[in-house]
Amino acid sequence: MISPRTLPLLAAVLGLFIPAQVSAEPLKLLSWNIEWFPGGNPKPKEEEKTQQTKWVEEQLAAIQPDIFLAQEITDEIAFEKVVSAMPGKLTMHVCSRFVNHESNDLSPQQCAIASNLKADSAFFENFKPNAKLPHLSRGFAFAALEHPEGGLIMIYSVHLKSNRGSETPEGEQSVADTRAESVRQILSHKAEMEKRYAGRKIMGWLIGGDFNTNHDGQFTKCTAVADLVKGGFSNTWDKTPKEERHTWFPNEFTPQFKATTFDYVMTIGFKETQAKAVPVSRDASDHDALMLMLELK
Repeated sequence: MISPRTLPLLAAVLGLFIPAQVSAEPLKLLSWNIEWFPGGNPKPKEEEKTQQTKWVEEQLAAIQPDIFLAQEITDEIAFEKVVSAMPGKLTMHVCSRFVNHESNDLSPQQCAIASNLKADSAFFENFKPNAKLPHLSRGFAFAALEHPEGGLIMIYSVHLKSNRGSETPEGEQSVADTRAESVRQILSHKAEMEKRYAGRKIMGWLIGGDFNTNHDGQFTKCTAVADLVKGGFSNTWDKTPKEERHTWFPNEFTPQFKATTFDYVMTIGFKETQAKAVPVSRDASDHDALMLMLELK
């Protein structure tokens, strides 16, 4: 019996072409808003930082993602220590340093990307304010990662505008406009990357993170999810019943709200499988994690 390991050598000797028998395993992607990591609140005590870090370590060790998108990172060094200590040797490729345009100070909540793949490039960009939205904040973290089967996959980690300020019709429209402009700038950046990497094979695109909105009609003026779909992305929640994809949950400070979908992964170039919510301790975050198996078409 011929061992599969001897096939390439036999083919070379006989001058035969034998197609590859095994393709790379699907990549496991995890996206998670960790809620003011480390500590779980804007001004955590040291014991709160230690406890939340332990919960995150346990969650990552259980899931062992190949690609990890994180939001609400307040300490880049703490995040890097957590991911680098995990099984699978995750490397932090980028952690954003978004700046508040009014004060020029670092924003307290950042986005990050880590993986066990090699990064061809990784960086972040602030969203650019304009005359209509002079206070546009946050931005995106981006990484071009080398896929095991060759080519690149282009990854975005994002945290879109919160719903704070949307209590009035005017405020609701402003929040919706802010998210729409953020999505427009992400799609514009995608077009720039397509030109920059014109000589390289791009296998797929992915945008993941906390969108603070959904496609359920809950936020009637917001078009963020629909705009990404129009831009060519597949919504990996589109076939999942609403009650099975809650990713944000109220706490003692937000008891007036109900659990809902805030976190998304949108893809291009991957098989259209559905995302899965991964329950976590509410002490670790008010968001569940979101997992998706990435397999090229």
